Amino acid sequence: MGVGEQVGKSSALVRRAAALLASDHSFDELFARLTEMLAELVDASTVFVALPSGSAGYAVEYLFDHGKVLRGNVPLRAGSVALRAIREERLIWGNAPDQWAPDGRIAIDSEHPERNDSISAIFAPMRYAGAIVGCLSVQSPKPDAYTEAEAELVAAIAHFLGVALENRRLFDQSQRIAQIDPLTGLPNHSKLVRDLEVLVGRATSTRPVAAAIFNVVNFSQFNDTYGYALGDEMLHRIAAAISAFAAPNVIVGRYGGDAFLMIVHGESSERAIATIEELARAFSELTFESAEGRIPISLACGYALAPMDALTRVDLIALCTHRRRLSRKRGGAPVGDDEIDALALNGHFAEVQTLVDALMDRDPFTRVHLVHVNAMAKHWSEANLDLRPSEFSTFMQASLLHDLGKLLVSDRILVKPGRLTAAEYRSMQEHARFGHNILSDFHRFDDVARVVAQHHERWDGKGYPNGLAGEGIDRLARAVAILDAFSAMVDDRPYHRGISEAEAILEIRRCAGTQFDPELVERFVAWRAEGGGPKAV
Repeated sequence: MGVGEQVGKSSALVRRAAALLASDHSFDELFARLTEMLAELVDASTVFVALPSGSAGYAVEYLFDHGKVLRGNVPLRAGSVALRAIREERLIWGNAPDQWAPDGRIAIDSEHPERNDSISAIFAPMRYAGAIVGCLSVQSPKPDAYTEAEAELVAAIAHFLGVALENRRLFDQSQRIAQIDPLTGLPNHSKLVRDLEVLVGRATSTRPVAAAIFNVVNFSQFNDTYGYALGDEMLHRIAAAISAFAAPNVIVGRYGGDAFLMIVHGESSERAIATIEELARAFSELTFESAEGRIPISLACGYALAPMDALTRVDLIALCTHRRRLSRKRGGAPVGDDEIDALALNGHFAEVQTLVDALMDRDPFTRVHLVHVNAMAKHWSEANLDLRPSEFSTFMQASLLHDLGKLLVSDRILVKPGRLTAAEYRSMQEHARFGHNILSDFHRFDDVARVVAQHHERWDGKGYPNGLAGEGIDRLARAVAILDAFSAMVDDRPYHRGISEAEAILEIRRCAGTQFDPELVERFVAWRAEGGGPKAV
């Protein structure tokens, strides 16, 4: 072949190489086509690409070995010629092993050194922006297989390959950034919406798509109390818990702010709902360790299924959002229906229904606590309190309304995820007096107002707001005080994770005769020992 013909062939192959490497083929397809092209140019029984791998190391990622294209990660060992070409940043080639490997050849596959039959070889560093990003090697079992011009052509192709691989890596990185939430490393809102859109379109009644939105109940208060750095730490904790559920049929990600989304597809309705409830249980065990103790990380959850509950992605998300609000009213339990009155109240509240509604909507912790106290009041009354009809009615109403005055307490104080300051605690103490004042304006609620005013008085006279003691405190207020304290201990609160019933009973007993009426404590403990009453909700 004449010089002019050789130059023309080389120029044509360089143009073909540039066009190939500028294409949008996958790395695997790109390498397969590159080896085909090189075979037209030179004798190429073996071709490989070594790329960065691990800490300052390199490995063969793509290998064409005697007609077979392989993909793997084979580290370059010390003494490798490819590694020397990378570190010395220069082209190494020759038509005999003593020219390109004077210190001996290192087989790519140490388990099959017999395959190391190369006689002629070219090792060309791959460059991008002046830096070495890998090595392209072309080898032949024949002697005198390559000319200097061919070696330089392989070096030029290696340069193009380095640029192409780095551009592709940067593109993939930008694509990943566009789809990944930078704080948690989970799929972001945009990616979740696109995936859900596709999956809802494929959903069937036997293989529905379930979507569940989780959000932190009092995240803004947590940030206000502990700062945004620890708020981010909380989100990391949540992200770690939800990412453990990621699977081929489960997509999880950060939907935005303090909201996370789970998508379950390709499963029956029962299995999809079971997966959501399993995640909710995992979330219920999350806590944040502060100087004040273990503070619960509480999340509300609303879920819905397509096509049964909604036919479009927009309607599915809207339903999840609505049910998440209902979940907050139910203390964070997962909600997959629209029945808001699942927790029945005991007593008659027609005259103050507006106040009851406002109190129930105040925050999930308050709602769960009041419903729990109200339910216990009913069952305890039936067990051993022996109340007259008027007393029973007052007890039911007061057990639900004892914290009515908290409607006038700042949200910042009421759901603060931590211990209150002295000033905040004094503000919180005002709720007993506030509740009394509100109820005093309602006809036939004078007895309830008195119980509400006194439910934080103590048997030893050290309570508030008036320092009443012993029999000077309304008996029903003394009973509400026990229920209030017991529920506060066993239920999750903004400032602590609930303790066991056994631990709470021990504390109630310990405070008999000081904080609580000892005779009522004995009645309460006897009732709980008999297995009476509802558990914490």
